[in-house]
Amino acid sequence: MTTDATDVSLSGETAKATVAKFTMALSGFVGTVLFARLLGPVSFGGFYLLLGLVKIADRPIHGWAIAAKKRFSEHRVRDGTVVGSQAVFIAIWLVVVGVGSLTFSEALRNYTGLVAAPSLFLVLLVSEPMYEPFEKLLHGRGQVGVATWIDALRSYLTLPLQLGFILAGFGVAGMAYGLAGATVLSVPVILYSLRTLPELPSYTILRSLWEYAKYSIPSSFFGTIYDRFDVLLLGLLLTPAAAGYYEVAAKLTLPAIFVGSTAASGLMARVSANRSEGNEVADDVTNTLAFTSVLAIPMFFGALAIPTPLIVTVYGGEYAPAATLLVGIAGYRLLKSQNAPLTQTVNGLDRPEVTMRISAVALTVNVIVGVLLVLRVGPIGVVLATLLAEVVRYLWLAVVIRRSIPNVKLVPSTLIEQMGAGFLMFLVVSVAHRYLPVRSWADLSLLLSVGASTYGFALLAVSTRLRHTIGSLLRGSRIERFVPRPILRW
Repeated sequence: MTTDATDVSLSGETAKATVAKFTMALSGFVGTVLFARLLGPVSFGGFYLLLGLVKIADRPIHGWAIAAKKRFSEHRVRDGTVVGSQAVFIAIWLVVVGVGSLTFSEALRNYTGLVAAPSLFLVLLVSEPMYEPFEKLLHGRGQVGVATWIDALRSYLTLPLQLGFILAGFGVAGMAYGLAGATVLSVPVILYSLRTLPELPSYTILRSLWEYAKYSIPSSFFGTIYDRFDVLLLGLLLTPAAAGYYEVAAKLTLPAIFVGSTAASGLMARVSANRSEGNEVADDVTNTLAFTSVLAIPMFFGALAIPTPLIVTVYGGEYAPAATLLVGIAGYRLLKSQNAPLTQTVNGLDRPEVTMRISAVALTVNVIVGVLLVLRVGPIGVVLATLLAEVVRYLWLAVVIRRSIPNVKLVPSTLIEQMGAGFLMFLVVSVAHRYLPVRSWADLSLLLSVGASTYGFALLAVSTRLRHTIGSLLRGSRIERFVPRPILRW
């Protein structure tokens, strides 16, 4: 396989992956609404507390996978040996953690409120690392679209399996069994798409991977604890129900980072491949930053305009306390949509030690400020702490990248145009809501349509670059023949 990240279109792969993520979001959204109502805040929150612990336990595998992705994207590395190193590391770490987890069985039950927590922990721990590390290798070739569509397949397998197990009487355990089953079924697809047989890794390749992984593993730990810290802290200091409120607000804002996360993954491989050949990367980074927040901005302003109607209409009245968290989490998603490509740019520059330090400092800020604010002002405190930590992360990343890539534009004009269109949308939706109170899904859908139309038309009207980008994507797609020529030229 000779394909690498420089052989594919970053914008094209990002567009395909974003569409795939929306299909996943639809499945995940339906599942969240169903399971939140079927299980209630306590059991629903307990499952995500458990899943958060699993994500922490498998971080060494994730960190090693990031190192493998970096080396996989370079021209001088043999692909098969990298795949082999993945398989070896996964097997060793699962044995270590599987044995260690048996010691903390009672603590797992107490923390999550789930009687079956120890067995469910092991089920998820074994299944998840079988999929994600090999998906990262597809990202390393720049094939983000393919990888994300396979993940979409996994998502659509997960929903019916989870629902079937729950309706069969397994309760919250059905969510774990469904997710694990879908993951196992998706592994052959990802391996087939990779089309690279594992080879026994040499000492040289293992040492090269370790030189990167010794930073990416701690960074992965810090990053995941940081991402899951809000839910973990709420479960520790408050109740599983508080974690459930946070989780529904987080799920509702998840599409905000779709473009940012997919573009960031492809950007890392592209920066790595280009730097390994001595090419410039400033334009790739600038172009990515220009569009990574295109969904996060309207979602933030929409949450700011109608937080309570969004939460109550979607999840029901018992989740009304989550409305106070929605705006803060949407703001965090907006910052993260910029930080994700910045972080992956630093990784692509072969500076994992910098990413590790930034993640450690951001986590420290989040922990200290989060504990103080949760005890003082309740659940919203942990969101405010995360916002502060994300600002610290952004400023540090901006300084590092400016020094490494002097020609990069960290705040492109297209991003400013999106902020202006988002603020206009906020004003229009706020005024419309005064005359149209939300009493049903129809009312909410109408308000959301007004907001989306305002944002979309305003942005198309002021952004020449956006119109050019959309036209380029359409001209390179199969739907070109269905689009009127004046639109393509516009």
